[in-house]
Amino acid sequence: MRTATILALTLFAAEPAFAQAGAQVPEPSNMALFGLGLLGLIVGRQFSKSRRNHDD
Repeated sequence: MRTATILALTLFAAEPAFAQAGAQVPEPSNMALFGLGLLGLIVGRQFSKSRRNHDD
């Protein structure tokens, strides 16, 4: 879960250091959706791993 928290903070707090004038930068809403989707995948994977271990 710690990795997911760090990843979420990185996605939401990161500012593109390489962005130049006129460079296209993703909109915050797109980054938020991407971050939430990635977080959902991580949490779902952790949940399925723990559930598999309990079934054995």
